Amino acid sequence: PSAPPTPSQPPSESQSPVCRTHPGLPQLQVRSNRVYGGALRMRDSNKPLAGTEASGKIPNRDSGIDSPSCGTESEGFPNEDPIEEEDRNDSIATDTELCVTAGNKRDSTQDEDSDLDEGSSEDPESLELKVRSQKLLNIAKELLQTEEAYVKRLNLLDQVFCARLTEAGIPAEVITGIFSNISSIYLFHHQFLLPELQTRITQEWSCNPRIGDILQKLAPFLKMYGEYVKNFDRAMELVSTWTQRSAQFKSVVQNIQKQEVCGNLTLQHHMLEPVQRIPRYELLLKDYLKKLPASAADRRDAENALELISTAANHSNAAIRKMEKMHKLLEVYEKLGGEEDIVNPANEFIKEGHIKKMSAKNGTAQDRYLYLFNNMVLYCVPKLRLMGQKFSVRERIDIAGMEVQENVKQNAPHTFTIIGKQRSLELQARTAEEKDDWIKVILATIEKHKQNSETFKAFNISCSRDDEHTPDTPVTHPSSEGTAGGGTEPKKKVEVRNVFLFYFVSYLFTVV
Repeated sequence: PSAPPTPSQPPSESQSPVCRTHPGLPQLQVRSNRVYGGALRMRDSNKPLAGTEASGKIPNRDSGIDSPSCGTESEGFPNEDPIEEEDRNDSIATDTELCVTAGNKRDSTQDEDSDLDEGSSEDPESLELKVRSQKLLNIAKELLQTEEAYVKRLNLLDQVFCARLTEAGIPAEVITGIFSNISSIYLFHHQFLLPELQTRITQEWSCNPRIGDILQKLAPFLKMYGEYVKNFDRAMELVSTWTQRSAQFKSVVQNIQKQEVCGNLTLQHHMLEPVQRIPRYELLLKDYLKKLPASAADRRDAENALELISTAANHSNAAIRKMEKMHKLLEVYEKLGGEEDIVNPANEFIKEGHIKKMSAKNGTAQDRYLYLFNNMVLYCVPKLRLMGQKFSVRERIDIAGMEVQENVKQNAPHTFTIIGKQRSLELQARTAEEKDDWIKVILATIEKHKQNSETFKAFNISCSRDDEHTPDTPVTHPSSEGTAGGGTEPKKKVEVRNVFLFYFVSYLFTVV
């Protein structure tokens, strides 16, 4: 065999092909340092490669460069003799491929650098505008995707649950009590809001990238959610009651819940989604406004839409809080066995807990229970019942005129005294932290009650002064027409004022 060429000599055309046919093995293809269908042997001068055996052979391994012409695994011939010409040509082919690969990498790197140079030459303001536009589009797409999923849930509630239960003969008043105005909500989203969003975001966004005008136009219709939210608590109770008492109702609901469209979720879970939807609109629109330029054409519409949606969200949240408060009042009412008339919108539950009452006679501690409201404290005695804990009201103490004093007694730690118009109580908490918390909450309740009372007095005085300085307008009764003197109605204005004061007080205690 001829000697291998020196590094200064370029390889000949017969040596340089990447993939060729070996003259000694007519059907054998050689590529890189892999021999498909034969053993692999390579030598570089007289130095064996790292990992070679003493015979100069190395295991058949993938070099990392796959051959597109052969896809089969290699087969070894352990008794085959070395072929010097093959070794030399393999080395040449390998060197050639490495040069080609390196050249390709350099070309690729140069192309990337060229792209980066072109990108870096772009105006930074234009880049920022593109990024911001893409973020706005992402928010719009999120709104569309969530709206599509939400409409599917509304369809499930109205066209599946409600329709199947109606077909099963469940009374109409029960259906209405459970689903309220879900049909109107579904029609609004299915026929108006969703089609508008789909058209704008999927077809018109390139020439009209905005969503504020759509939301501003349709946001007033979201007020219909108020009725659904107010009825939600009652709807949950009806579902629970009819599931327990009606086998047919339970069977229909469970069969629907097993379907794939329900996603292994209950009817109650799907009924909760309309309550949560309005606050989600608000969050998405706030995020949209954060990324919207101040000079954008959609800025004003988006801000107006956010104001309308925030109002609707406040109504929903207020209804939710009101339901939660009423639900807690009902719980307390049941624990008291209906002894106290506390289920009143003017009553607001604040705190409850076990406490001990110090006896004035012998100083012993007795187990008691306190309920703190915005206008009273209920001092209760525990009663044993088979169906849960019950209490009997021993004393009702008004917040008006109440005082709280902290006691320091070595033989009775963690004690404090409530001084009220009806009665004074010396109470003992279990820990110092618990005592401090009771004192802090009661004092805050007393202070808030004083502020509300002062506001009411100031308003009442203002109304009285207006009555003194404004003369009563004589009003002639239809029955006294033609009679001398006519008649006046000073009492009518007083009655109107009293009615207004009544509503103002109700508002004061329920909202303020």
